Amino acid sequence: MNGGASKQSNRHIQRYLAAFYALLLAVASLLPGKNLPKIPDWSRLFSPDKVAHFGAYGLFALLLSVCFSERRNLTTTAKAVILASAFGASMEVLQAVAGTGRSFDLIDMVANCLGAVLGGLVFFVFQRTK
Repeated sequence: MNGGASKQSNRHIQRYLAAFYALLLAVASLLPGKNLPKIPDWSRLFSPDKVAHFGAYGLFALLLSVCFSERRNLTTTAKAVILASAFGASMEVLQAVAGTGRSFDLIDMVANCLGAVLGGLVFFVFQRTK
């Protein structure tokens, strides 16, 4: 297959994806409100508790990145971010089932993951600028 035919094929796929997404948007926009799933209040993401989650898992991912830093590449940093995010998600699930009076909070989990991503990015950028 030559380059022109490959570009044309990719363009068709892109157009189908855009049309499919437009259809999804139309359905979501025109469904009666009572049929829509409940959406969490994401403004809570900036509460002091969530900022603490964000910072704690950012630091955790940064520390893991340093531990794994023999190979200073994006894959190693991504592993640290994934590990920190998975740990944060596990802690939220365990809070729900451990019987400690704590509960699962999706927004805490999101804050944990976003913090881990930032921690990994800080490490990666710092390593690239050295």
